[in-house]
Amino acid sequence: MDKSKVLIVEDNKVTVELYNKFLFDEVFEKQTVTNGKEALKTYESWKPDIIILDIMIPEMSGYMVLKEIRLNFGDKKTAIIMSTSISRKESVMDCVNLGIQGYIVKPFKANEIPGKILESYGLVEPEKADAAKELYLKLAENSDVRKKEN
Repeated sequence: MDKSKVLIVEDNKVTVELYNKFLFDEVFEKQTVTNGKEALKTYESWKPDIIILDIMIPEMSGYMVLKEIRLNFGDKKTAIIMSTSISRKESVMDCVNLGIQGYIVKPFKANEIPGKILESYGLVEPEKADAAKELYLKLAENSDVRKKEN
């Protein structure tokens, strides 16, 4: 199985550590950036399958990055999941209107993140997402990570 390429756009080190811990390397190939401008550069050069995008990031908001990818690049295929502590309905709807596949409200339960990400990815790539989910579940069964979190 080809690994799903995940671009993590997050400026909080603790949150990045949680993503790295629960998004197993056997399933996900990951790159992390901490601001909007780096997100767009990495998006263009690396072409991720999935973007986990914090809204409140330096240099260019996640919302602006989302808008750039969807409107200026015309990309509707990349699964974009917004990750933020902002839970106002208007913010969520603005992102939905630009074509996101998911929305994670912080704080979140870290062990639920892979499932949410793969569920969102399944909206654009159902077969790849199902294969990734199957592998993830096998690995999680044998992992201390999952046992400690439950």
